[in-house]
Amino acid sequence: MRGPPVGTLLALFLLALSCPHTQPTISVAPEGEEAEKEEWWGKGQALQPQFDNIPSNVTAKVGESAFLPCTVSNLGDKSVTWMRQRDLHILTAGIFTYSADDRFTVVHAEESKDWTLQIKYATMRDSGIYECHVNSDPKISRQVALRVREHSQLDDPAFRGRLTTSTLPTPLVTIEGPAERHIQAGSVLTITCIIHHPPGQPPAHVLWFHGATNIDYDSPRGGVSIQTEKFPSKTRSQVMLSNVRDSDTGEYSCSPSDLPPSVIAVHVQHGQHQAAVQQGGLSSAPVTNPVTHLLLLLLLMMIQRVKTWQ
Repeated sequence: MRGPPVGTLLALFLLALSCPHTQPTISVAPEGEEAEKEEWWGKGQALQPQFDNIPSNVTAKVGESAFLPCTVSNLGDKSVTWMRQRDLHILTAGIFTYSADDRFTVVHAEESKDWTLQIKYATMRDSGIYECHVNSDPKISRQVALRVREHSQLDDPAFRGRLTTSTLPTPLVTIEGPAERHIQAGSVLTITCIIHHPPGQPPAHVLWFHGATNIDYDSPRGGVSIQTEKFPSKTRSQVMLSNVRDSDTGEYSCSPSDLPPSVIAVHVQHGQHQAAVQQGGLSSAPVTNPVTHLLLLLLLMMIQRVKTWQ
């Protein structure tokens, strides 16, 4: 009996090689699928946003900027929001500010993990709890407590370290309000001066001047009141002049000892009625009262009729 031709055997051999081996496939496929699932799940876990170690307490000086840190790793396409706990007011979202108070802003460099809330010109009222939120699923948040203190209170080594000559506040003299003020004659003029100085080093005295003339209780003008209060890191002085008049117009300066003065310009002005009286006649002031206008009209009509009769 003759066997199959050599060409037929070769064809059968090639066909056998091309057929899949089911047994290895059945044993390997579940292990590969499970490993792929585990690898995907591990990556998912690693990409979840999380907070880095950041301080939960921050202390700032009155009048300076406060910086509240928030560092987030693996943020991805999520966003960071800062909120004030006291009134649940959203301050910033991403790099945008959502507060009418433009002192609030977020400091964030591109590709950085830091989303620091900056509060410019901090006040005592800014003290409180602030929350840094990330809109992940589930959402995560971190609280930061802000304490705003006077300069003299910032000697706690736990926060700022002890005050040294380089960290002491620079003396500053300012008069509250605009640099130029208009006031009605006969009213009371009040000018308030604030002197910021190193703790426990207030000026020896605070002098007030109208031009080159010193203002005090014994001034020939009379009606002068001066009050000066000293606090640990600032001094407050206030001068009051009653029943102001034209002679009170001019520059007023607050001059603490050994410090440059702060100056304000005051203009005493008069109402329309007072201006009309001082200028010596009705014709020099505009007539705005309807009754006065009517009386003048009737007077002119009577004068015209008398001329007609003549």
